[in-house]
This record gives sequence, structure tokens and C-alpha cells, in this order.
Amino acid sequence: MGAPVHEHARGHHSAAGGDHRVGGGEEASVAMTSWAALPAVNAAPGTVPGTDADAGWRHPLPGSAVIRGFEPPPEEWLAGHRGVDLEARPGTEVFAPAAGTVHFSGMVAGRPVLTLRVGSRLSSFEPLESPLRAGEHVEASTVLGTLAAEPRHCPDTSCVHWGVRENGTYVDPMGLLAVSRSPILLPQAERPEPLPERPSGSGAGPWGGHENGRIPAVALCPIGHAPHHLLRCDAARGFEALNRSFQAAFGQPIAVTDAYRDYASQVRLKREKGRMAATPGTSNHGWGLAVDLGGGINRFGTREHEWMRTHAPAHGWIHPPWAQAGGSLPEPWHWEWAG
Repeated sequence: MGAPVHEHARGHHSAAGGDHRVGGGEEASVAMTSWAALPAVNAAPGTVPGTDADAGWRHPLPGSAVIRGFEPPPEEWLAGHRGVDLEARPGTEVFAPAAGTVHFSGMVAGRPVLTLRVGSRLSSFEPLESPLRAGEHVEASTVLGTLAAEPRHCPDTSCVHWGVRENGTYVDPMGLLAVSRSPILLPQAERPEPLPERPSGSGAGPWGGHENGRIPAVALCPIGHAPHHLLRCDAARGFEALNRSFQAAFGQPIAVTDAYRDYASQVRLKREKGRMAATPGTSNHGWGLAVDLGGGINRFGTREHEWMRTHAPAHGWIHPPWAQAGGSLPEPWHWEWAG
């Protein structure tokens, strides 16, 4: 069995790069012993760093909300969050983000962990119960395993922690996901219809002759500071203007956990979350006209949420009545493009 990707640094330990501070005793001893025991991880022979992401990775848990993002520490030895936490129920299947080889499958600090080697990168998931063994090859979107019920990685909910290292350095996994970064010329028959000058109402609904959740990436635009998330291009421009104002007020960008959601992701999310998710094919996320946000905006009554209520409409974004505190399905994180 190969060694896992996970690092155990001074003052914290994590099976996939999370921030778990230790106060001493047996837990601290385990952390320090593991740090010393793990070998350095270098690029696989014959690989060129970065080339394995040219085609873009796939989301290992489509439709899952990011409940804690990538927060690398300023120095390698300091505490930080060296990956992302994806909300999911125990038993949820986790998929391979790209084709690769199982580098490690086993227990680390009492947690089941699987690490996949993809070119020069090591992609780790925990707590993940998996029948796979080191050395097995998997294709992209292969089921790697299922989220273990215990022990939890996230203290208040169940989640999968996803960490990625490239040549020994942790990188943001969400930044590796496939987006359309360059213009593509579509056949004339597939070209989207022109956007209206100013969409009416909430901005939600059919546009461009597309179907909900089946909009080609070329017809969408990445959000500037979160390029792995896509929106309709006018909505993306409005959101970027909103983000500039937010960053001026709070000193940090808006945390985006979801934007355009394809049909397959809607189906999976509905199966996992029940009435908390829209019927597949009807979600405003499927039109590229809705976002889910974190960083304090996702909680009623915070400074960030109240700021959004006051300032977002000036940039074309609203918190729909049904999602407000007194609405039929309160969701402080959900915002829609109104144009």
C-alpha cells in the first residue's frame, strides 16, 4: 500500500489537509509521529506537472454544497484548511474526479481514507469507505466509495473532506474542475439565441432555446473570482460587480458554493436532500441564474447577509421571498438574478 497524501503538521492533524488542532497527549503524539513517517510525494515518472488538468476534473459529489472552503495557511507549518468540505449524507457515493490509480486505501488516524493519483497530483477523500485497493486503475466518474457515518470530519454535519496535493503542495480542489476558459465556435444549428436586453421578472426561466440543466458551457460564463462556477453571462457580470462592492466592504470576496447546476446534478441532489432541493428540470440553478453563497451570507442576521439584502438588488441580485427568513423554505444562502 502506498503512503497517503495527508499531512500532519505542528498544532494540527488531518487525514486530508483539514485543520484539527491537538492539545497534546496521545492525539498529539499520533500527529507528530505521522508527520515524521510520511515520505515526500513527487510527480509520477513520465508526468508533466499540470498537464493532467488540461481537460478539467469532474466534481466528485455533483450538487453538493461546499460547507468549508480551501483556506491554506500563510506558512506550511501553521494551522489551516488544506482542502474543501463537501456536505453529504452517510452512504453517499463519491466519484473519481479524473482517471487515475489508487495510491492509498486504508485507515489514517482512525479514519478511512482513499487517495487517488492523477498524474502529478494526489487527490484524497475522507472519511470514505471503499472496496478499492492500492494499484487499481479507475476511470473518471467511477464510484470510489461511500461516505462513512463515523467518525465525522465535520463537527456539526456529515461531509466528505477533499484534499489535493501537487508535488507536495496543497492546491484548491475546486479550482481544478472543468470550465470553459476559451471561446468555442458552435455549429450554426447549436448557437444559442441572443439574450434579451434586460430579462424581466426574477430572470429565471427558459432562455436561448436551451433546456434546464442542459446548457452548453460555451453559452455560460465563469464567475471571475470563482471560475469553476458558471452563470449566464449577464448574471455573471452582475455578480462580479456585486463581488467588487462586497470585497470593498469586507476585505474578502463572496464565497460561492454553487451556481449553474446540470440536470444530472439536480437529480442527485433531489435524491439526497428531498424537499430541500427543487424538482429536477425546474431549478433556477439549471438556468445559470442562481447562486448559493457561504462566508456568513448563508446565515440569517449576519453582517454579510444583511449587507447583501441591502446592496445586492443594485447589482441585479435578489433574495427571493420564499428563501427569506419568513418564507416557505428559508434558505439564506440562495440568491437569484433579477437583471
